[in-house]
Amino acid sequence: MNILLRALIKFDDGLAKVEAGVLVLFVAVMAVVVFLQVFYRYVLTQPLHWSEELARYLFVWLSMFGASLAVQKRGHFGFDLLFQAFPRSIRWYMRLSTDLLMEAVVLVILVQGVTLVQKTVPQESPAMGISMGWAYACLPVGAALMALHLFVLLLKDATDR
Repeated sequence: MNILLRALIKFDDGLAKVEAGVLVLFVAVMAVVVFLQVFYRYVLTQPLHWSEELARYLFVWLSMFGASLAVQKRGHFGFDLLFQAFPRSIRWYMRLSTDLLMEAVVLVILVQGVTLVQKTVPQESPAMGISMGWAYACLPVGAALMALHLFVLLLKDATDR
């Protein structure tokens, strides 16, 4: 394994740690917001008008960061039983083609996500009054992170033959 690939893998692992930290932060903030929402609604009978919307946006961002981290860990659903039934030489081609196909899909999501963010920037969210571009930005950000993880996986898989 050459120096550049090792550096990329180290960067990828560091990025995954940052993503895990962001996930923990998002879950903690979402838990506090939902707790406050319930407390204010049922105990104080003064519901917070912004809490449900913030929790929803945090959940969507959390999902995209989680999906990205799952890509890095190869944690997404797969047909391992079918994959293992093939000879080792064919499995290498299958893994490489799967990586390439996933990379293509993620790049489409990235491009379309940027377009969607550009279209939604002028819109305001109903309760918080922030740009809807922030809510939809999770698509290109998550796709970019997934694309980066997939690129490193593709390089690792290509050299593992």
